[in-house]
Amino acid sequence: MRGHLCPVCIRPVREGRCTEHGPWKGHQLLSHRDRRRAERERWQPFEPLPHACPRCLGEVADTRGRFGCLDHGHDHEHHGPFRVDELLLPSAQRESAMARHRLARRSQARRRESASLSAISVRLPDPGRSARVVISASIVAGTLAFLAR
Repeated sequence: MRGHLCPVCIRPVREGRCTEHGPWKGHQLLSHRDRRRAERERWQPFEPLPHACPRCLGEVADTRGRFGCLDHGHDHEHHGPFRVDELLLPSAQRESAMARHRLARRSQARRRESASLSAISVRLPDPGRSARVVISASIVAGTLAFLAR
């Protein structure tokens, strides 16, 4: 098995079976790399295709009776070949796009939160300015003490 996530709900599957969407074959399941790619992409608005790659929701092309993904067929982790019944239809594509959109939003929120936490820093006052303030305050206090006598 290459992947371990359901291509529709992006949840872990056990023994190739999603509790909500049924059985999947190993080459249809999403891998860690597919999930990271889904987190980086924009999923809304989404326009479904007649048939789509279950791993990336990309276009597929017929090659010798099997379908290969056009979008990610060039990298070393080839998507496909799939039989026609292994491709996602428009309703499953929409559901998958919504799950991927939620995943991307959570990922972006985590990145923003970690960036804002790392942006917080303790700024120490300038030692030279602090010394001038202390000296000025002592002069004012001494002058007030002298005038009070």
